[in-house]
Amino acid sequence: MTETRLTPAVAGREVADLLHAVVADVGRALSLWSVDLWTFSSDTDTLECRAYWCSDAAAARRSDCTGAVVTLDQSHDLRRLVLVAEVVERHAGDDLTPADAAALAQAGYTLRIDIPLSAGAEVLGVLSLADTTEGRRLTAEEHARLDTLARLAAAVLRAVRLAEAHARRCDTLTGMLAAGSGIAASLSTDEIVEAVRSEASRLLPGVACRADVVVRQDDGTFAPAASVREPGAKESRADALARQAADLGRPEQARSADGQARLLVPFRRDEPADGYLELTAPLNRSFRRQEVELAALLAGQAGMALERARAFRALQGRTATDVVTGLYGRWYFYERLYAEVARARRYRQPLSLVMAELDGDDLSRARGRPFRDAVLAATARLLLASLRDKVDVACRLGVGRFALLLPSTPPGPEAAGLVADRVRRRVGGTLLADDELGELGRFTMSLGVAGFPQDAEDGDELAAVAGDRLARAAAIGGDRVEPPLPEPEEEPEGGTPEGDSD
Repeated sequence: MTETRLTPAVAGREVADLLHAVVADVGRALSLWSVDLWTFSSDTDTLECRAYWCSDAAAARRSDCTGAVVTLDQSHDLRRLVLVAEVVERHAGDDLTPADAAALAQAGYTLRIDIPLSAGAEVLGVLSLADTTEGRRLTAEEHARLDTLARLAAAVLRAVRLAEAHARRCDTLTGMLAAGSGIAASLSTDEIVEAVRSEASRLLPGVACRADVVVRQDDGTFAPAASVREPGAKESRADALARQAADLGRPEQARSADGQARLLVPFRRDEPADGYLELTAPLNRSFRRQEVELAALLAGQAGMALERARAFRALQGRTATDVVTGLYGRWYFYERLYAEVARARRYRQPLSLVMAELDGDDLSRARGRPFRDAVLAATARLLLASLRDKVDVACRLGVGRFALLLPSTPPGPEAAGLVADRVRRRVGGTLLADDELGELGRFTMSLGVAGFPQDAEDGDELAAVAGDRLARAAAIGGDRVEPPLPEPEEEPEGGTPEGDSD
C-alpha cells in the first residue's frame, strides 16, 4: 500500500488523501470495479463513507458516495456487519434474497463483499468491494490478499480515529478555554448557564447532549441555577447520586429513568461543591474518561463564574440600596425602568410609573439631618406598605422624591391612579414618628402617573411625563394626583340605591 504519513491536520486534506489511497490500493490489488470505506459511530449507530474509488474515472465522479451517512436500521446486513462483525458476500446468480438480487442488478454489480474493519472487539468501519465482471469470484489467493489488506485498512482507520479523537479533544479544549473567557466575563446567571449548555453540546459530536447546572441553596437543597429551564428539560432531581457527587467532589455516572447516560460533575474536585453540572445523552455506553475530563473542566468554569455572579449580586444589592430609606437608589431605578419597559413591550403588557414627592420645604430647612432621614425612612415604609410585594418597585430619587414602578398595571384611575391615591391618603393621614426623635409631624405628597405605551414610547419619555405631571400636581397646591381621579358619584338621597346591599 502507498505509504502516507498521518499529520495532525486530521480533518483536512491529508486524511482524505490517506483513506483514498487505502481504497485505491485495495481496488487495484484485486482488480475491482469500486471500493468504498465507511467509519462506524457507536454513539449514533451510523456509518459514514470516508473514501471512494472506482476504476472508471468518469463513473467515479458520478457515483462518489463520500460523505454519505446511513443508519444501521436501514439494513439487516449492516447490523450483521457492525454488531456481529460478519463478512457479507454476495454474487449474482447465487441463491440470494429478492432484495439482495435486485440491489446487485440495480447497481450493475456481479460481486459485492462487505468486510467489517475491527480493532480487537471494536468494529471501526466497513470496507465495501464491488465488481462488474460476469462470473467474478475471488480466488483463495485473492481472499488471502484481501484479508491482509483489510487488516492494514483497519490499522490505518484506527490511527485515523485516534488522531481525529485527539484533534477533537484539542479543539474542544481550545473552544472551552475561549468560552471560559466569555463565561467568566458574564455576571448574569442565565447567560452563564446558556454558555455552559452551548459548550456542553460540543462534548459529543453528533449526539444531543443536554446540560443542567444545579446549585446548592442556603438551606442545603439543590435547585437549577437558571431562572428559565432548557426546553425539554425535566425538573431538577438532586437524588442521592447527585448529592454524593457534590458532597464528595467527584464525578458520578448512572443511567437515567429513560435509559440515557447520565454524568454528574461537581464544580470542585475532592471537596464539597456548591453545585454540579449534569449531562444526559442518548448513549448506549458510559461517558468516556476524556469526556468526563472535559465535563469537569466545564463544570469548574461554571462554578467559578456563578460564584463571581453571586458576589456581584451581593455587592449590587448593597450599592443599589439607599442607606436612609432601604429603597433602591437612582441608578438602579433607571436600570430597572429600561428593563421593565423592554419587558412590557415584548409581552405587550401595561406598565405604570408614579413619581411622588413630599410637599413643602420642611425637609430642606435647618431641622437637622437626623430629622430629615427619619421622615424619609417613615415615608418609605408607608410607600412599601401600599405596593405589591416582589412585584412593584419603590426607589428614592432625591431628597423627598420617590419613584414607583408598577408592572402589568395600566395608568388609569382604576389601576395605577388608585395606587397613587392610596399612597397620597396613607402619607397624608399618618402622623410620622421615630423611636428616638418621637413625633415628626404630618406631611402631604404630590404624585404624577404615566403609563407605557399610552403616554410614552421609551423609559426616558415615561419618566419625563410622570415628572411633568408631578410638577403640575405640586404647582396646583400639592396633596393631589395628576391626572386627577374622577370625583366619586354622590349617593342619591335616602341612602343606597334600591337593590344594593352591604
